[in-house]
Amino acid sequence: MDVIYYYCYLFYKKILKEDEPHALTVWALGAGEGFFVGSIINIFLIRFFCFKMDKWLMIGISVLFLLINYFYFFKSKRSLRIIKEKPLFFGSSKISKILTIAFFVVIISSMFWGAIYAKYLLQTYCR
Repeated sequence: MDVIYYYCYLFYKKILKEDEPHALTVWALGAGEGFFVGSIINIFLIRFFCFKMDKWLMIGISVLFLLINYFYFFKSKRSLRIIKEKPLFFGSSKISKILTIAFFVVIISSMFWGAIYAKYLLQTYCR
C-alpha cells in the first residue's frame, strides 16, 4: 500500500496540483477500498443468503475504510515517511506506475461490475 499511496500522492501533487494531496490520497484510497470491499461482501451475501446490502451499509463500509486509512497514513505520520522513502515495486518506477494504475482500474471498475454481477446473482439464485 505504501507504493500505491506514494504514486497516488504524486498524482494529486504534480498532475492535479492540489493544495492537500495527502488528504485527497487518503480519501481516494479509503473510498476506493470501501467500494471494492462493499461490492465483494454484497456479492457474497447475495450468492449465499439472497440478502442485498442496503446502500447505507455500503457507505458505512467506505467510511470505515476512510477512517482506517486516515489513522494508518495521516494520523500516524506514516504518509510523510512514505514520501521521504519513495517506495517502488520490485525496484522499478515503471512497474510501480503500472501496478498502481491497475489497482485503481480494478477498484473503480468494481462499482460497475459489482452492481452488474449482483443483479445477475439476484435474478439467478434468488427467485
